[in-house]
Amino acid sequence: MSSKIANLSELDSVLCNIDKTNEGVLHFVSAFKIGRLLRAYEAIKSKGFSVSVLLTAMIFFRLRGGSVHRESSRGYSFLPTVDENTYYRLLNHQWMDWRRVLQSFAKQFCAHVQVKGDPDSGLRCFVLDDTDLPKTGKTIEFISRVFNHISKKCSLGFKMLLLGYWDGKSLIAADYSMHREQGSRGDYGLMPKERRNQFKKQRDKKAPSLRRIKELNENKNSCAVAMIKRAVRNGFKADYVLMDSWFIGDQIIKAIRGIKNGAIHVLGLCKTDRRKYVIQNQEYTFKQLLTKYERKRGKYSRKYKSRYIPLVVDYKQQRVKLFLTRHKGSKKWMLLLSTDLSLSFIDAIERYQIRWSIEVLFKECKQYLRLGSSQNTDFDGQIADTTLTLITHTILTLQKRFGSYETMGGLFREMQQKLLELTLWERLLRAFVQMISGLLDVLNIDVEETMSRLMQQDNISRKLMTILSVLDQYSDNDRNMNTTVISPV
Repeated sequence: MSSKIANLSELDSVLCNIDKTNEGVLHFVSAFKIGRLLRAYEAIKSKGFSVSVLLTAMIFFRLRGGSVHRESSRGYSFLPTVDENTYYRLLNHQWMDWRRVLQSFAKQFCAHVQVKGDPDSGLRCFVLDDTDLPKTGKTIEFISRVFNHISKKCSLGFKMLLLGYWDGKSLIAADYSMHREQGSRGDYGLMPKERRNQFKKQRDKKAPSLRRIKELNENKNSCAVAMIKRAVRNGFKADYVLMDSWFIGDQIIKAIRGIKNGAIHVLGLCKTDRRKYVIQNQEYTFKQLLTKYERKRGKYSRKYKSRYIPLVVDYKQQRVKLFLTRHKGSKKWMLLLSTDLSLSFIDAIERYQIRWSIEVLFKECKQYLRLGSSQNTDFDGQIADTTLTLITHTILTLQKRFGSYETMGGLFREMQQKLLELTLWERLLRAFVQMISGLLDVLNIDVEETMSRLMQQDNISRKLMTILSVLDQYSDNDRNMNTTVISPV
């Protein structure tokens, strides 16, 4: 699978110099300039392989669909010969600022799309949602039982709050926070012995990971606003923040509208509870609005086959526009809220539908990229594993953006097939080298003389040139197993 993105030569030194490999799926990783992104973190490793080399290898493992333990033991010749503990030391390192790493990849994505001049809809949004990350180990640091609003059950794990960025065509991860739930008893759903047996680790007061730990018990809406502010400071521009009814409230609306003097609007579903809205100095609940205005202001959208009631109201000193809507065939009315008073019903529906792309991102990351599968007892390792998943998804999104792929699933399946071909080629090449060497030895034939004769034949020499370079590559590896064909970007 050759990349359709131009000028992706930066990682040529990362993969071995084999035509088959240079055409492989990791080729397009070069668009993100991993070496430059991670240059600030190289100092945390005083010896051994660089951070950029280890991160590239772990992205490869993620694309293969395997864990660090399983994939590092396979011994790919085009990856460094590294003990799995080397990877885990990096994953668990308290000074790795994984939030900055993820933001850097997101910024590189946007920069590369801009360079390509890829046309978009012109609409840019932040998308906010959370998902469960189930775990099985009760000894995982800071683990708790979290409530699932769909199944109405509690399970062991974390809640991940994700801030996605929609650039007009694609949704990528811009930031996230991890959360646990104390429960009604304040015991995080665990027995005292289970809490005592959890992994514990001393961290420096200035370590980036300490900020992540503090977020565990913070309110999600507060973390959401902080993430949006960070994204804006990092140059992300958005017209709307899209969210579902679990987040919409007066405090988060006020906080978001206060960013950049009201440049960002809020759009999302709102709970149909007993909160009050003011029209002409009169307070109404959702049901009261429905009763009073259904016949007076009710309209019908043929495009979406929906009945709706548009109203401009005051909500906790905030001027907002409400759309009370009911789809054809449904008896349930829903409430869509926007701080953009100029929105029509159709525009509001079409823009809010972008929010569903974050559900697709969650599904893809869990189905293909092992999101939440890590059982690392160190919380720093949990953060690192989640970040690696989101980074890999961003890389695949760029490939899908400029490739002929209709779905992420199609891209992932083709990618795995290409990686399978790559590793199969490696094994066949090793077998070929051993077979030829053994055959020439048995026949007492001089290798150099044989190769010289073959090279004199043009049709054979062209085919052997690539093999010769590969033989040199593997000969170097056999002479010195500590020398890797991967070099830092």
